[in-house]
Amino acid sequence: AHLFFIWATNALVAKPPIAAQCRARPRSIRHQCNGMDVPGMLRNFIGGLRGSGVISSLDLVDRAPPWKELQQGLHEASTEEERSFRQELAAGTLEHANSLATRRMFAGKAEDNLDKQGQPRVQLYRDTASWCPYCEKVWLLLEEKRVPYVVEKVNMNCYGDKPAWFWAMQPSGGIPVAKVDGRIITESNDIMLAIERGFPSCRPMLPPEGSPVYSRVRPLLSLEREVFSCWFRWLTTSTSDGAQRMNFISLMDRVDAELREFGPFFLGSDISLVDCMFAPFLERMAASVPYFKGLRIRRNPAWPAVEAWFIAMEARPSYRHIQSDFYTHVHDLPPQIGRCHSTPEAEPFASAIDGADGSWSLPLPADEGQLIEPLTGLKQDDSSARREAAERVISNHEAVCTFAARGCSRPGFPPVSAPLSDPNAMPEAEAVPQVDAALRHVVRALLTADSEEAPISDGLQVDVVVRSLGYLRDRISVPRDMSYPAARQLRAHLNQMIERVF
Repeated sequence: AHLFFIWATNALVAKPPIAAQCRARPRSIRHQCNGMDVPGMLRNFIGGLRGSGVISSLDLVDRAPPWKELQQGLHEASTEEERSFRQELAAGTLEHANSLATRRMFAGKAEDNLDKQGQPRVQLYRDTASWCPYCEKVWLLLEEKRVPYVVEKVNMNCYGDKPAWFWAMQPSGGIPVAKVDGRIITESNDIMLAIERGFPSCRPMLPPEGSPVYSRVRPLLSLEREVFSCWFRWLTTSTSDGAQRMNFISLMDRVDAELREFGPFFLGSDISLVDCMFAPFLERMAASVPYFKGLRIRRNPAWPAVEAWFIAMEARPSYRHIQSDFYTHVHDLPPQIGRCHSTPEAEPFASAIDGADGSWSLPLPADEGQLIEPLTGLKQDDSSARREAAERVISNHEAVCTFAARGCSRPGFPPVSAPLSDPNAMPEAEAVPQVDAALRHVVRALLTADSEEAPISDGLQVDVVVRSLGYLRDRISVPRDMSYPAARQLRAHLNQMIERVF
């Protein structure tokens, strides 16, 4: 569960103004900068350096603040709530969901929600990278009901191996799996029903059977499956794009109509199990449909109630901290569902989501209603987002530096199916001191406002910084590593450091 532990592959180069021209999207094979195949040139160049032993930190004159100084600066800048994050994370008492949490206790819960030893009755087995939509809906339900639970994280097949004990418990290898009072449940919907029925003292997430509102549950869940099936077919096929587009729009019109009549949530003024079922896939549609098909879902004037639903969901401390970002989704979906087919009108959206249009460069634009991926509902200002990003790097800096140094090495063997995953890669040890210094400059920039004026270390090799920081930047995963606002800041600050040495 370490930060930046999962994603690894060939290094990709930087972002604008130099970097965006050289930005390489994982779905492409050849990327050019002013007519030059820069990633290919760098790969060949670094390969030559590795063979001749040219990568060296002997000339490094380190001017970056030490990690202890950065930790102290973070402590002084942080709020009391931010300072208590690690302690509350370990105790399971955070006020909101968090992907790093392996234990959730929820203060004030009745004793019958714990076993005889005072431990949670629910154990959830979910994916390490927080990619799985079926895990997400169970996770969201637990958080909304505030049912105490513990988490065991297991790799998805597309980015790693599962341990033998998990195969013995779940022969199909599918996730999520849950143990509720010791009973193993292997289907996400069955897990959700067991949780809803097994914890009567916790908040009910379904209306009483026989009530007028309850009669809407089954038709809405059927609509959710219709929308999912249409989206899945459209995304993974290249034929009949016009007909499939019209079918998807028609179904989204129905979703919007339901929300207009009863919203902001599907059953009215409060969140329910129906919202938990819709959330993972509407979230992935909002990312993938503009990226691959050129059709916006968020902030689309044709579907105002859908946007109002997203805003209402993001106001929940549960969903707001479980939700992923567009970039993570568009690159984690193909390894899970197969090739996703793009249309020409999607190119501007894909460039923006991937940062190839310069949108991952400082200064980052404020969200005044124009951003493809909205920020306003997430209620996290830039300063808080920068501190969160700095905390995640500082707290695990040795592993982060080693991970980033993989960008100066070769891909691992055997490979895995996720393009941005390479669990068998090995770091380039000679590059680690330079990566460490460069990352300390990045963290300093996150914590201060004068980053461009502060001198950087001498002896930083351009190829090492570009490859290692670009490698790290492209593998920041939301929510596994941090929130979207924090990831947005860290990606841009990594780019700033790349620009400074380029």
